[in-house]
Amino acid sequence: MAPTETGVTHLGTETLPLHELTPYPGNARRGDVPTILESLCRNGQYRSLVVRDEGDGRLVVLAGNHTLQALAAHGPGPCGLTVKVGEEERPCAVCHGEPWEPSARCELITCDDDTARRIVLVDNRSHEEGTYDEQALVELLAGLDEDLTGTGYSDADLEGLLSVLEDTEEEGLEEAYEEPAPRSRPETQQAPAEAPAAAAPSTTSPQAPNVQQLPAEGAATPAPAAPAPPGHVQMLLTYTPEDRDEAARLVDAVRELLPDASTSDIVLRALRTLVAVLDSKHAPDAVVTVAALIKAAGADRP
Repeated sequence: MAPTETGVTHLGTETLPLHELTPYPGNARRGDVPTILESLCRNGQYRSLVVRDEGDGRLVVLAGNHTLQALAAHGPGPCGLTVKVGEEERPCAVCHGEPWEPSARCELITCDDDTARRIVLVDNRSHEEGTYDEQALVELLAGLDEDLTGTGYSDADLEGLLSVLEDTEEEGLEEAYEEPAPRSRPETQQAPAEAPAAAAPSTTSPQAPNVQQLPAEGAATPAPAAPAPPGHVQMLLTYTPEDRDEAARLVDAVRELLPDASTSDIVLRALRTLVAVLDSKHAPDAVVTVAALIKAAGADRP
């Protein structure tokens, strides 16, 4: 059937034997067939192949060529494979543990040669151009109860993502506490020697910056907070520039004594120590020992 207009014409959905399908000639993409086969055995064929009916009896796969290869690699059923879903053992989702002749669910279309080539190219290219929200990806993987079968990811992949997120969080905190560049100060005119009592200019003195004012020219802008790793939440603390610089110096000083402590851990330990000091006011002798403070700070742990 010849196409009569630009684009594709959808003919319907059919399950077709693999021997009736022809891979697209010259497909430049080299997919991960073993990973696709693992997904098929665990999840089944959840996406149809896009197949062009060329009208002369040829059915050419435009999208899904590597799924076609994976189904062919499975071969006739039963394959004897079982997959674990929770505590339950289930048969392969391709052949269901029964006699099965290799076939695939297909979306049949008609189109011209130019459109067919464009479909093949964009189907391959679109997968390369996408990016990931790594935090969302980790949460999706972590929600599978440690069974990553059929996802295309391994336990090592998940551990690597977690490590990257933790490193990013630490880098973001370190950048946020970088020493700010010197602020530019407005030049002031000195009063003439013969007029020491000259009145000050009638301009208002600069006010302390608030959350709605922009940083002074040359001041460092804190880096955006990194996404919190799974099981953690973010907490934003706001300081004046001077207090922020002091806090950064204090955190660095603590890190020299506790090199394995994160910034958030240091802040929490400091708050616990402060509470211990304030609570000592209510003690009968109003005395707090150094040992008690060290314990409150968690510095007594190895």
